[in-house]
Amino acid sequence: MTVDVEAGESAAASPERRTIASVEDLMQVLEPITADGREVWYRGHRDHTWELQASAFRKPEHRENERVMLARFRQEAATAGLQYAFDEWGWTTFAQHHALPTRLLDWSQSPLVALFFASEPNPSGAIDEVDGEFFLIHPNDLNEEAGDADGGHPHLLSDSDITLKDYLPGRDSENRRKPRAVVAPLIFDRIRFQTGTFTLTQLPSPGADQEPLRKARSLQSFIVPTASKAALREQLGVLGFNEVSIYRDLDRIAKRIKAVYGRNAA
Repeated sequence: MTVDVEAGESAAASPERRTIASVEDLMQVLEPITADGREVWYRGHRDHTWELQASAFRKPEHRENERVMLARFRQEAATAGLQYAFDEWGWTTFAQHHALPTRLLDWSQSPLVALFFASEPNPSGAIDEVDGEFFLIHPNDLNEEAGDADGGHPHLLSDSDITLKDYLPGRDSENRRKPRAVVAPLIFDRIRFQTGTFTLTQLPSPGADQEPLRKARSLQSFIVPTASKAALREQLGVLGFNEVSIYRDLDRIAKRIKAVYGRNAA
């Protein structure tokens, strides 16, 4: 690994980036960070140039139509023939579960899940791969930075929590708030498999920092080198972390079985 960088220092400001090129590297990184027993959340990006930003804020058309998209989702979800009794945050979580752009950013309580995402190959099969990025954050510290005085314990996403009202779509300008860590009820498969932890950010004001989460003091990030990705995927596979265990859908199960039984005998 390269030289150490202070926690919370942004990628752009770091002349040298720490790297994670193996599961052993990951253990060396985590040993001192997790020694005090505090909760840590993790996230991985296949491409280190991706912004650390919720999906609803990545495209101008999604930023402008965030509330409209949620309203249409609620309307058209009824065509599934089921009755849902969600509050506003419940609908946002449900939409996130089905890949609609929302202001929730997924994190995991498993560093191996995050490393899996950081070491994924380009799905287009492009020859020119890029480095990935691995993040970790202390959710309690993030919430204390946002103003919580209760130890920073992540709040459950619920309309009854007045602390979260300023983060609802359409209310961003009323009281400006720093990013915070929240948890969601584990009622959907994808959320259960990835442990249902999120960071929640208000829509950034025009001209303001568009990645405020990167400025969090408790955030640390690491480069996952392109050259190490294939070996990392092999190591993670041995530990049982693969597309099937992460996503748990039948299409990927069938794809993996096909690959296993399609190998030539040695």
